[in-house]
Amino acid sequence: MKGFTALTISLIFTFSAYSADSFEDYKKSVMGQYKAYVDEIDRQFSDFLKQQWQEYKGQKPQKPYEDPKPVKQPVAKPETKPEPVKIVPKPAPAPVVVPVPKPEPVKEQPKPEPVKEQPKPEPVKEQPKPVTKPKEEPIAPKEPQPSFTGEIPEPKPFFVPADEGEVVDLAFYGLALKIPYDKRLKANVQKPLSSDNIAKWWETVAAADYKKSVAYMQSAAKKNDLGDWGYVMMVDRFTSKLRFDSTEQKMLAWFFLNKSGYSTKLGYTKSGETRIMMPMDTRLYGVSFYTFDNQRYYVVDTLEKKNTSSEPVYTYKGNYPDAVKSVSFMRMKQPKLSFARFDRDLSFEYNKEKYTVKAVANKYDISYYTAFPQTDLAVYTSAGVPMWVDKTVLPSLEKIVDGKSTDEAVNILLRFVQTAFNYKTDDQQFGKEKFFFAQEVIYYPYSDCEDRSVLFAYLVEKLLKRDVVMLNFPDHVATAVDLGDKSTGAVLTYKGKKYTVADPTYINATVGMVMPQYKNVSPEIEETGI
Repeated sequence: MKGFTALTISLIFTFSAYSADSFEDYKKSVMGQYKAYVDEIDRQFSDFLKQQWQEYKGQKPQKPYEDPKPVKQPVAKPETKPEPVKIVPKPAPAPVVVPVPKPEPVKEQPKPEPVKEQPKPEPVKEQPKPVTKPKEEPIAPKEPQPSFTGEIPEPKPFFVPADEGEVVDLAFYGLALKIPYDKRLKANVQKPLSSDNIAKWWETVAAADYKKSVAYMQSAAKKNDLGDWGYVMMVDRFTSKLRFDSTEQKMLAWFFLNKSGYSTKLGYTKSGETRIMMPMDTRLYGVSFYTFDNQRYYVVDTLEKKNTSSEPVYTYKGNYPDAVKSVSFMRMKQPKLSFARFDRDLSFEYNKEKYTVKAVANKYDISYYTAFPQTDLAVYTSAGVPMWVDKTVLPSLEKIVDGKSTDEAVNILLRFVQTAFNYKTDDQQFGKEKFFFAQEVIYYPYSDCEDRSVLFAYLVEKLLKRDVVMLNFPDHVATAVDLGDKSTGAVLTYKGKKYTVADPTYINATVGMVMPQYKNVSPEIEETGI
């Protein structure tokens, strides 16, 4: 960062040269040098924050589709055979993070008019621990479902006794967390917000013992495979327990994310809103963003609300040293959360024979994804599925397709995904666009085209070992399957391979059939990453 001086510590020693006592003395010396190093970084960063902040224009959220999706699920005519159709894919899309010209900062101006002075809030009083359960449960399907008798082992909640001192009891999707913290982290920021007041606040909280909080949260995230997004949510929940003031809660989250190695920027608007902005390794849809050094920083400070405001924001140039990580979504592991069982029967018919697949869902897993930002399809297909899907849905379908030819097996899986689930667009069900992970299709009472395509791609690649690509039309998502020499009907060529269209939303359509309105439409091709 411009104007920053990095400190380097070179530590060379030989273990055999030290006795136990001298080694302990040496270790204390090293830790003292490291603390001095971190203290100096925080002091310099605080000085850096005091410099004139600049205004940057925001950019409006992107939409995943050019046109609205069909409100009703289309149905193929009975006994219709696939017609030869050549699908021409669009050229490969640009890289996920699209570099854009660096925005010209606004010319040096007097600092923006501060937010009207308000009475300083009373210090936050320690309150008794709430006895009500956090609102983490999503709305279950309205119709009761029959019970499934198979056994699913439940993961153990993560619990590590904290050091003596203050702790935050956090119920994180069924995991019992006890996060230690230093009371000095509850420092108030002087209002109205300004670069000087924010810098002084940073100095205060940086002097607190924040490392034990970071170490605990990083350990919990690693043991439970929460990944980057899960860690961001944990920090958000933890800091909201420490501060009830929205501005100071966001500032604490900004502080902890930087101290955890994530590139995170804080900004504020003329209207007095505080924003946290972070870079991602994929596009986010429906979320506003700002561009710094040719990289998009998405607004993540309010995880469960629409971040669509693109109001200009005042922030600093550069980043906190060593805070360089982006939030990664690709090839995520499924989080190991507590298990709250939900059973469901999924029925369908093929060749006049009826089948029932008994499925199990975990309500905590479903709840975890309610605040998940909408991103590229490859994120949903590359994430795989949790164990409870593999242990219930896969064995049932495996018995049904056993011994069948590849094309017939594909048709059976198509019919299952086409008819075992009721259709509704995301806007009808949620009032907004929401892509599902495969396990969410099993849980929610309704799903639409991209959701079924994600589940179908997983089933084909897992059960039939066939490559699948996603077909992203302007208002619809389907799939195409590598059938080898048996490709028929609507086909396309991608990276030298022939793929046959398979549409999980087109009721009764067999492999090779494409909806009439898409015969002459070029889709974008997205690989599944499975």
